[in-house]
Amino acid sequence: RPKHFEQMNLHRLHSLVQILWLLPLLQCLHVGSSQSQNAKTGKKSTDLTNSGCHRAVDKNDTLRFLVLDAGSTGTRAALHEFFVERTPKSPNEPLKLRHLRLRRYRRKPGLSAFQHFPDRSRDQVNALLAAAAADVPEPQRAVTCVALRATAGLRLLDSGSRRRILRVVRDTLATSAAFLAPDIDSAKLLSGPEEAKFAWLSVNYMLGKLDEANTISETVPVLELGGGSAQVAYEYPDGELSAPLDRASSSKATLTGRRIRARSYLGLGVRESVLRFVGYRNGKSAGTGVSKKAYNSSCIAANASLNFSFGSVTLQLEGNQRDNSSGSTAATVKKCFAQAEDLVQQVKVRTEPGIAKGEKTVYAISSIYYLVKYLKKSSPVPGARVTYSDSVCPSESRGVCKAYSISAGDIADNAAAVCRNPPDQGPYTPYYCINLSVLSAMLEQMGLPDSGTVTALGGSDNLGWTLGFSLDALLQSAAASAAKSIS
Repeated sequence: RPKHFEQMNLHRLHSLVQILWLLPLLQCLHVGSSQSQNAKTGKKSTDLTNSGCHRAVDKNDTLRFLVLDAGSTGTRAALHEFFVERTPKSPNEPLKLRHLRLRRYRRKPGLSAFQHFPDRSRDQVNALLAAAAADVPEPQRAVTCVALRATAGLRLLDSGSRRRILRVVRDTLATSAAFLAPDIDSAKLLSGPEEAKFAWLSVNYMLGKLDEANTISETVPVLELGGGSAQVAYEYPDGELSAPLDRASSSKATLTGRRIRARSYLGLGVRESVLRFVGYRNGKSAGTGVSKKAYNSSCIAANASLNFSFGSVTLQLEGNQRDNSSGSTAATVKKCFAQAEDLVQQVKVRTEPGIAKGEKTVYAISSIYYLVKYLKKSSPVPGARVTYSDSVCPSESRGVCKAYSISAGDIADNAAAVCRNPPDQGPYTPYYCINLSVLSAMLEQMGLPDSGTVTALGGSDNLGWTLGFSLDALLQSAAASAAKSIS
């Protein structure tokens, strides 16, 4: 071979050796500032369970947990405060907590809007941390844990965009002096079944259905409708435990030790379903950005011209013209219902035994509350019963927590009435034909009979997944600490 060829190969070999020698260093640098910060302080890497989030509290002390809920339309910080009624003295004696209050802070847009500019999420997270820190006594901030969990908005993004955004958030939490952030899982994507499980925990806890001794025998099924997805969770009915378990949708609630089924249906949320209805997304494409094209739907008021935004998507929506004849109106309603049924089939909604068996009452939260409240106020179908009650809520929450009940059959009838004459004003009501049609189709597919009741809970910020997440994290932390103390 020519001599210069051998020299070139030797040079490449030398370069390769240098790169291999540097790889461990590059890997160390890549893990981010959180571990480098730990190296400076001598602190070991920890996850949420082993972070000591419950800390060594005494009875009658106040315990706090800050959850950043990175949703599809905005990021909400939920600062939960608990009264410590009992501290664990053994692994078999759990920490006993009573929820005192919730402080909330919100910033828009959702983190998914930063898909192409992930560094912008840093300012949003810092603003929320600063707002929450102002409500925590300074000596207690360093022992108050913080964690961010992202829901449907980030689930709809590609994996690379999710990783970049969450990496920025983890670095922001790690370098912030405001709160204690476990560096391994301080910012993660919350799976759909996890979101369903924690919402179930929150609602049943607020309704007084749960305690750590399992002395109350019956819990309630919970249905949630967010911006991007729908969640359902319920305790297994009698006999269901012998059935094969779906690993992706079954989880054990730490607070109760009971087996619950928890599922999420991405695409049925009140904003994402609009994109599916107008044909912007087909379930396979995660289209993003600003569209100059106007999208049309017969399920939107004929004279409507709407600027619609969801996550990183912005587009123009218009209603199709109608001739207002009874035959044409009936055909429009039929078309909207058919689209809803197609969407429910597309995302593979299943029959849910915890809802389908018997004359069930399903407790619903989030957007379902506002949909049912709208039906109570506007009465699209004269004579359709939407009853209001605050007695459903525990006594300490009355005046804040509100409940509206309606049958599944009346939801379908009201959905048809709204689709016959869709609203054309307001930020949300123009899409209520789509939202109510999807809700009705989803309930039917899950197996809730027309006579089954949907009790929509709202008015209390505790009726979301962050309360269940906080309880679960604190109890797991306390249990892990107690187990270590005797090992």
